[in-house]
Amino acid sequence: MDLRETEIKRIEKISELLLKAARAVPKEKEHWKPMPTGKSAHEILVHLGMANYFFAALLKGTPPAQRSDPKTYHEAITLFEQSKAELVQTIRSVDPARFDEKRTMPWGEERSIKDLITSPMPHMAYHWGQINYLQTLWGDQEDRF
Repeated sequence: MDLRETEIKRIEKISELLLKAARAVPKEKEHWKPMPTGKSAHEILVHLGMANYFFAALLKGTPPAQRSDPKTYHEAITLFEQSKAELVQTIRSVDPARFDEKRTMPWGEERSIKDLITSPMPHMAYHWGQINYLQTLWGDQEDRF
């Protein structure tokens, strides 16, 4: 199995876990945050959806499309699902001969396409942990693996 398919499997698994946690968020807690500077589950899902589209655009070498933020929690989940599908499709389409090509991040850092392929899964895992932590703050101690 090549790197692309390995990463796609990892993205599919973490997405499954993340969506399971996100769907367990009670309606009254979808926009709840522990403090004003914190992030709600809704905001985390929107961030992930936008980030997945950003990673896909970087891999394609195109500017990310402008998108409006989803207003409802259901729309945020849909954004994440659609962005994950586009990211997977984009990763699958990358020619391995291009793995060492560089892309310049908006902040100036250069990253290889190989690095960009392996970055989305840990990013999603980090935010999956945030949603799980939010749930513990309102007393939900159920593990969702």
